[in-house]
Amino acid sequence: MIKSKYTWDVKSPENEITEDVSLDLKLTPIVKKILESKAITDKDAIIDLLKGAQNIHDAMLMSDMERAIERINLAIDQNQKILVYGDYDADGVTSTTILVDTLKSLGAHVGWYIPNRFSEGYGPNEMAFKNAYEEDIALIITVDNGIQGHDEIQMIQDLGVDVIVTDHHEIGRTMPKAYAIVHPMHPDFDYPFKYLCGAGVAYKLAQCLLDEPPAYFLGLVAIGTVADLVSLTDENRTLVQKGLEVLNNHCPASVKAMLKQAGYNDVITEETIGFIIGPRLNAVGRLEDAALAAELLMTTNDEEAAFLAEQVEFFNQERKDIVAQITEEALIAAEEQVNQGSKFLLLAQADWHEGVLGIVASKIVETYNLPTLILNIDEGQDHAKGSARSIEQVSMFEILNAHSDLITKFGGHHMAAGITMPIENIEALRQGLNDWMTQLTSSISLEPHKKIDVKITESDITIKYIQDIERLRPFGTDFSSPCFELEGIMVNQAKAIGQDKKHLKLVMGESQLTAIFWQNGHLVKELGEQQPINVIGTLQINEWNGFQSPQFMIQDLASNNLQILDYRSKSKVSEFDQSSKHVAYLIHSKNKKLDTNYYYYGDAIEQSYEKYVFLDLPPSVDALKTTLKTVDISQIYLVLNHDHSIYFEGMPKMETFKKCFKALVTKKETDLAKEGMQLSQFLNVQPSILKFMLKVFLDLEFIKEENGIVKMNHVSTKRDIASSKYYQGRLERIEVEKILLYDDFTNLKQWIKTELVDK
Repeated sequence: MIKSKYTWDVKSPENEITEDVSLDLKLTPIVKKILESKAITDKDAIIDLLKGAQNIHDAMLMSDMERAIERINLAIDQNQKILVYGDYDADGVTSTTILVDTLKSLGAHVGWYIPNRFSEGYGPNEMAFKNAYEEDIALIITVDNGIQGHDEIQMIQDLGVDVIVTDHHEIGRTMPKAYAIVHPMHPDFDYPFKYLCGAGVAYKLAQCLLDEPPAYFLGLVAIGTVADLVSLTDENRTLVQKGLEVLNNHCPASVKAMLKQAGYNDVITEETIGFIIGPRLNAVGRLEDAALAAELLMTTNDEEAAFLAEQVEFFNQERKDIVAQITEEALIAAEEQVNQGSKFLLLAQADWHEGVLGIVASKIVETYNLPTLILNIDEGQDHAKGSARSIEQVSMFEILNAHSDLITKFGGHHMAAGITMPIENIEALRQGLNDWMTQLTSSISLEPHKKIDVKITESDITIKYIQDIERLRPFGTDFSSPCFELEGIMVNQAKAIGQDKKHLKLVMGESQLTAIFWQNGHLVKELGEQQPINVIGTLQINEWNGFQSPQFMIQDLASNNLQILDYRSKSKVSEFDQSSKHVAYLIHSKNKKLDTNYYYYGDAIEQSYEKYVFLDLPPSVDALKTTLKTVDISQIYLVLNHDHSIYFEGMPKMETFKKCFKALVTKKETDLAKEGMQLSQFLNVQPSILKFMLKVFLDLEFIKEENGIVKMNHVSTKRDIASSKYYQGRLERIEVEKILLYDDFTNLKQWIKTELVDK
């Protein structure tokens, strides 16, 4: 049995698409089920989805838009200096680029500034604003930030510099007293769609300032929207669809250069943005000054783009290396806390790069499904600073807010937060967070869930059906790639692939379906061939040398069947964590127990274990049967170590025993060192067989042995050869080897299953 990491929640659609609509729109069964699972059953809504509805709302409906345009035009007319104040992530640098290019095309005297994540932090910075004042800036326009910059905006406005805020983040109880606030969620205005990203808001402003914004703006909006994980519905969906079209047909020099550095030359999809473009733009601001990323996006020169993209790629690789190193160290610390029963993981260490701690925290949450806070201890600044990531059941904002007396500053939402705190409060905060979680988990479960859109069969997995699913793109937040469940498919082949064998590749079912499970190469030792499993995940088309084939991208797997895994010819026992208390090891009684989770064959095992490793050959079939009758087993690993095999040597015939005995009687005394080989040749047996027969004679007291000299024991009583414990032991060993080593594995599995059922 393999336990799934998630609880699988299969959606039951509230409404179904009528047959006439399905026929009219030529929906394949799999697309029909997907749409029903996402509650899209209305004909017009389906048409909008498939054909790409033009949900571009009137930009003038957004808050303070008219006032913002008037002030910008005044600045342009009077040649006032304008500063675009951005942010250091992908959404921030794309929105900065859109607005700077817009203002430049209008002839504005414009500059731009992106704060440093480490020295200035997120949002309006007082010193940066004062520097702008000293440089005679008359108008500051924030992009992708500003809605929380109350004090800084008040300060600079008091100095006579106007501020226009363009932002999309949550609005607090009050808003800053800026000259204008352009925000889709402004409570005093009714913009039709509330969830634009920063680049989307900047684009709406550009629509009002320009007769016709350049097409590449849409590509930048698509990047900002996907990278910032905002809702991929309504207007965002339209903007991303149009943006992807631009990126594929008229790709800007900057994006083209980034993709070349990444070695990517395929169709640009939302996944390309999410996994290639977005992380590279984010990497710069995570490690250094994000201005480099903005400079890359603003250039139209191919050579300059290539040069800047190479630098961005360097930062991205450095970011990966730093994340890998910190993750490795953090996982060790996390494992220790988990073993101690922690429900909230607070990991703190010096010299952890603050810019990547959010990524590392996400990896820890993914591994342990526990809310996690990772801090860098900075002795020089006398504080600890880092990032937190949560799970669905726990509000990170709420739990940190409850311990705000231990924290200097924090900000965030349900799933994530950033935090600065005194170093001396770390242990108190760790204890407080765990006490909170202990109380919380007394009433709710932390079991992670995964929503399943559609249950499918192997016959549903075809190139045509997957191409039909592709018609529903782009996928993202609030419109996720459909997750499928495939039950009872047979594993034909399992192997670990990639660097360090981190990933799992399966070949499954009658169609030889290929499946990939990233970061789960360790499962290869739990997956035997010709064993059924259940999997959930997404479908895609794999192309290799011009040949297309379906591929299942696994997100979780499980097996409810007893698993009997054949490790008899593999020296893989080192792959088991022999210190794990969840694994029971069965050994021969002649060997020493190394811990409390080691048992001899025949022992009654009262404790329950996840896995049972039959490490050695049992001394007898009966001892193995006794063990099987005492446990509830879901996974058996047959290692069955042994020094040598006797099965093919067999048992000497009685005539050979008699011939050996007669030879010993004739000689009266036999020096084994000198005459043992001669005796073996006379009997036509291997020396090992001769040694066995002599053990039987000694056991029955037919002979005695002193210093290698065998003599007859004339006072011995007559006994049956078969009554010797050594004779019976060899018979048992031959039977053990016949069943466990040399029978067909299918027969062996059936034999074990029968013994388990008959207990």
